[in-house]
This record gives sequence, C-alpha cells and structure tokens, in this order.
Amino acid sequence: MIESVVTKRLGALPVAAGFLRRLDVAGIVDALCPPDPRAELTHSQVIEVLVANREPARRAAAARGESKGQKTRRPRWTLAR
Repeated sequence: MIESVVTKRLGALPVAAGFLRRLDVAGIVDALCPPDPRAELTHSQVIEVLVANREPARRAAAARGESKGQKTRRPRWTLAR
C-alpha cells in the first residue's frame, strides 16, 4: 500500500542534460577550449548550465511581459572581411 506520494516538477532539465551528454557537448567544448587551471568552472560546465537553465529565463521574460513574438533589441554585429 502506498502511504505517500511526492511529486516534483523538473521541467526540461533532465531532458536537456541527457541531450548534452549524448551529444558530448562537454567533450567537444573542452577539446576546443582547454580548461584554465585557475578557473573554478570549465567552459563546458558554464555552457551546459546556460543551456539547461533556458526555461527559467523564458519564464522570467514572460513575467516581465515579454513574449516570444516580441523583437528584443540586440546589438548589430558586423563581420570584418
């Protein structure tokens, strides 16, 4: 007999983490940008956290009244030729 049930909403975090591992994002990034021994985190750790935490950023934008359809002001980048 089940006495209690605990439910937690994880969102897309486990799915994102699985895809990042399957694609070996950490291995690729660390091979291209070797870790600095003085740094607390590697480049790949920072990238994985940013990718995995994208949904909370969307919710924060929605709370500020921004929607997917709105254009955000982005700096105009030009490529040097």
